[in-house]
Amino acid sequence: MVTNSKVTEEKIYQILHDAILNAEFPPGQQLKESSLAKAFGVSRTPVRTVFQRLKFDSLIELIPKRGAFVYCPTPNEAQQIFEMRKLLEPRATELAATYATDFEIQRMEAFLKKEKILIQQKAFHQSLAATKNFHLSIIEASRNTFLIETLRKMISLSHIILNYYDASEHKEANAISEHLELLEAIRSRKPVVAKKMAHHHVSSIEEDVDFSKEYAHTVPVVQVIQKYL
Repeated sequence: MVTNSKVTEEKIYQILHDAILNAEFPPGQQLKESSLAKAFGVSRTPVRTVFQRLKFDSLIELIPKRGAFVYCPTPNEAQQIFEMRKLLEPRATELAATYATDFEIQRMEAFLKKEKILIQQKAFHQSLAATKNFHLSIIEASRNTFLIETLRKMISLSHIILNYYDASEHKEANAISEHLELLEAIRSRKPVVAKKMAHHHVSSIEEDVDFSKEYAHTVPVVQVIQKYL
């Protein structure tokens, strides 16, 4: 058991959510219900509920008669995800350049500032979270409910892929530069330019994915949990 005090269901969810997004567990690792219940000092019931939430977030797979496994899209699925982004995100960005309010543009800028600070601190996975929020803030300014709903899922899945297979750690300056150009096109109300930049940027992200990286080991669950308590 990790702690003597009872851990809430929300706390269990947040710990596992953050641990997976920070690539603490390799893709495909099994998360055993019994081991987690023992580690957190709870019954299996809250762990089961947390598993359902993590499945909804596309962070784990629940396989009948086998259990819960850390999820990451396959190379084929990744290709489809980025194809969807290249089709839809340029249009959402074009709309954002038309409809974004000053407050929404300030939010975008705040996420970019956070991204830059985290990159300077070499906090790679945390910077990806800021990057994800930047992209989400753009599509949310599109005012198109169906674009937003679809792209939220695509961007979230891309975020999982990048957490494990992003090979752009030495190209941070390029990413920051492209993000700033996107922001400036939106701020300057240049929808055509913003649309073109968005397509180029998503293509650049896809090019930085390297599925040759291997994760053969299994990480002790208790060891990971202790880092977050």
